[in-house]
Amino acid sequence: MVDVDRRMGGLNPGHVAGLRRLSARAAASAPITPLNGVFSFDSLVRKVIAHFRNCGITVQRGLTEVEFAVAEAEFGFVFPPDLKAVLSAGLPVGAGFPDWRSSGSARFHLRASIELPMASIGLQIARNSLWVKSWGQRPGDAEKALKIARSALKRAPILVPIFDRCYIPCNPCLAGNPIFYVDEERVFYCGIDLSDFFDGDSSIFRHSFDSLGGLVKERQKSKSSRRSVDEKRRPRWVEFWSEAAVDRRPRNSNSSSSSSSSPDRVQPRSETPKWVDDFVTRIGSALRQGGWAESDISEIVDVAAASGFFNGEIVTIDNQTVHDSLLLKAGRLSDTLREAGWSSEEVSDALGFDFRLEKGKTKPPKKLPPEIAKRLGKLVEAVNRSSNSTKR
Repeated sequence: MVDVDRRMGGLNPGHVAGLRRLSARAAASAPITPLNGVFSFDSLVRKVIAHFRNCGITVQRGLTEVEFAVAEAEFGFVFPPDLKAVLSAGLPVGAGFPDWRSSGSARFHLRASIELPMASIGLQIARNSLWVKSWGQRPGDAEKALKIARSALKRAPILVPIFDRCYIPCNPCLAGNPIFYVDEERVFYCGIDLSDFFDGDSSIFRHSFDSLGGLVKERQKSKSSRRSVDEKRRPRWVEFWSEAAVDRRPRNSNSSSSSSSSPDRVQPRSETPKWVDDFVTRIGSALRQGGWAESDISEIVDVAAASGFFNGEIVTIDNQTVHDSLLLKAGRLSDTLREAGWSSEEVSDALGFDFRLEKGKTKPPKKLPPEIAKRLGKLVEAVNRSSNSTKR
């Protein structure tokens, strides 16, 4: 890839971002010559699987080609080849790890974990803690700023969860993409690539999720300080995410065209949307059906709602920001429940997670007959065998 930063320093941020995008696409489309005709990730796979087992993490049998195809079709991305190689060899299970083999209601939990990065970014933009240079000057009106950002974010690749808030971008679909940590407060690199992310102490897998961000940040700083000055390896540039990870300057109202409408201040709505109240009611119903006492349900749901579940944490510029805030809150609650030993199915049954914004009436999904599903599975396996044979 072209080193845009060094060669195009005189261009404005928008042009630089465009050149970076073209460079990334060129790299993704360029043919890669495999060693001895075979793409091999053996050393990476051995290293990562050994790391899991040394940390006491349960490793199940790897995902099949059919399971990969189902996930990619359902969530709209393609697994990067190095991550796919690792998950083909073994699937880590436990709190913090995405349950790619989940089914039923737990599938909503998996979808939520994929949507969390964009929800986090939306909340940062609404709070004016993030605005990248390539978007130009930030409007003083929060709604206008969100509209510009959401349009630009359509080009950003989906982040595939690896562990808790650590993700790998699906594009460019190449081995060696960087790993990002993303939550509602920050975005930063936590690994130059998959190998670098798992090259270190295992403390991040044994601590509370509340302290994970700080641990990952400190570990990455320590690793960076030990690298040779002559080592010029940089993380691969990724649309939007790379810019967000390096552009963390403090924001102020001076970037606004009007001092009277500071973008730092978000005007809340006078009341919580009805669908949010319905979601909280569903939580109480699920707990009640699970045999929880009314006093416990009141403490978890009613008291939480009255004492800050929404106040100060839910940004209510529009329905999308309320949705993002609610998704993040539910994500944090699910972290606590998973740490306490709840399964992904139990968490999904309690919290729901299927609260995507409705865009008009949609037809109910049609279920494929078993014989059709079986044929599709065989077709995927046949295509995969054919693809592997052409690479040899």
